[in-house]
Amino acid sequence: MAENTNTMQLNIQVDDGLRRVPVLNTYGEEIGVFSFRPTDFGIIQRYNKLVGELDHIVEPLEHISIAADGTADEDNDDAAAEALTEAENRLFAACDEMFGGNMSEAFFGKMHPFSPVGGEFYCEQALRAVGAFISAQFEAETKKVSARVGKYTGKYRRGRK
Repeated sequence: MAENTNTMQLNIQVDDGLRRVPVLNTYGEEIGVFSFRPTDFGIIQRYNKLVGELDHIVEPLEHISIAADGTADEDNDDAAAEALTEAENRLFAACDEMFGGNMSEAFFGKMHPFSPVGGEFYCEQALRAVGAFISAQFEAETKKVSARVGKYTGKYRRGRK
């Protein structure tokens, strides 16, 4: 008897807002790509949580000096290296939780997150850029929704029947 080799699968496809976003440096060079849903209401809460926990995330770094390359700036100090690794792991876990995926790789795959840039950690600049991007996406999507709703409810708001 012949086996049924029908491989037709049923599926439902829906736009869930997932976007693949290239991460560029100030020269326009791609340093990573990450996927996330910029207008997911939950991302705002997760972003605010991460920003609120940043002091806790970098807490292990309080008693060490960071060199320009993002490494512990102490001679053979294993405790400093461990503190740097602990803070890095905390940051990566928080970033990946926020996006449900690869944010740490996309932003920090080519540069250590605690490298100093412009008087602050590189990760602070990255998080600020992400926050601005999320805010802009929400604003644009909210305008689209308002316009769509206005199309259907506009006549009622103007007092027409």
